[in-house]
Amino acid sequence: MIGKIRPIFKKFSILISKLPGSKKQRYYFFSVLVGLISFVIVGTGVLTLTRLIVSVVIFGASKLLWNLGVNTPQESRTNLEENSKTGDRNIHTDGGNYNQSIQGNYIQGDYIEIQGCYINTNQELSDVVAEFREVVDQLKNQGYSADKAEEQVAQDLEEKARSNPKVKKRVVNWAKSLNNTSTRINNEANAAREVIKYAAASQYTSSAKSISVVGGKYSKLDSLLQARKWKEADEETEKIIFKLLGREKIERPPKLANLSTYEAFWNNRLSGDDVEVLPGTELRNINKLWLEHSKGHFGFSVQKRIWESIVRTEGEPTIFQGRGCKEFDERVGWYVKGDWIYYSDIKYSLTAPPGHLPIKVMLNKHSTKCDCDQSNFRVFMKRQYYS
Repeated sequence: MIGKIRPIFKKFSILISKLPGSKKQRYYFFSVLVGLISFVIVGTGVLTLTRLIVSVVIFGASKLLWNLGVNTPQESRTNLEENSKTGDRNIHTDGGNYNQSIQGNYIQGDYIEIQGCYINTNQELSDVVAEFREVVDQLKNQGYSADKAEEQVAQDLEEKARSNPKVKKRVVNWAKSLNNTSTRINNEANAAREVIKYAAASQYTSSAKSISVVGGKYSKLDSLLQARKWKEADEETEKIIFKLLGREKIERPPKLANLSTYEAFWNNRLSGDDVEVLPGTELRNINKLWLEHSKGHFGFSVQKRIWESIVRTEGEPTIFQGRGCKEFDERVGWYVKGDWIYYSDIKYSLTAPPGHLPIKVMLNKHSTKCDCDQSNFRVFMKRQYYS
């Protein structure tokens, strides 16, 4: 039933996005309109059980639309100076520095869906390129050849550009910024291929070079990931994060341990407030190492992209009710056949679903299963993993 409703809801969201006014205003408008229809059904004609049920269902839809409006951030009325600031600027990507002649400090726009992943175009070009690269690598991990993976992502990007003039303009500008030859970039097909070709060619190796791993705090994590010792790397990631907070990681005590040992373990767990104050540079360095050594299969940014795709599909109210969290856990392999897996069933292998790792830093310390601590998980999903 949910599978049938989801496409309808998605089409409705697209319809709403094309109407005038802010997204919040459009949700309120439809909520009032649907609510009036519900009252008309009840107030006209003979009230039968069928009419009453239909009215209640429609009223429920009205309330859902109202909640969507409440949870939709207020859109800024200020022009983001996209057209007021012009000139060249340098873009720092993994493959080198490129000069970009694009208006404004950021490329403004909505998310675009590529292979089930939502790419945030409202960020620096280097970050957009990194996200495209992750999508290409995910397809390669699913069995696509390198050429086929690039071709598929480029076709998807071309389709988005062809159907949306604003996206087309952005993609063409990206391609021109990355193009160092005399090749003319004058249509969405050439532009999409140029962007994805560059994204796929930008390897993760330069990410590690920007991190002081030799003799530094990341040397052990780098070595473990390079050796594909995923379990030990997951544990080392947790230890590093505790050290960043000025604390030592305390392992779960045995069942017969004394009360003070248990108290020390419970009191030392991570919270959402802890995750909020973690230095952004350190989180990005950890994420880069996971991305590099897993070829884009594991990492916080991979998990965030999966999470954002669910948020964009389900809507914020559904997420806050927990259903979105469960869907995420299913996607990354933490929730299987109606229940969360045990710690001992975590799959420390590249055959695990994308985003399966890292996980230990997010686990609920009160459980022996992989039902993550929601407070720190949600903050991890809000942090930025590209510099």
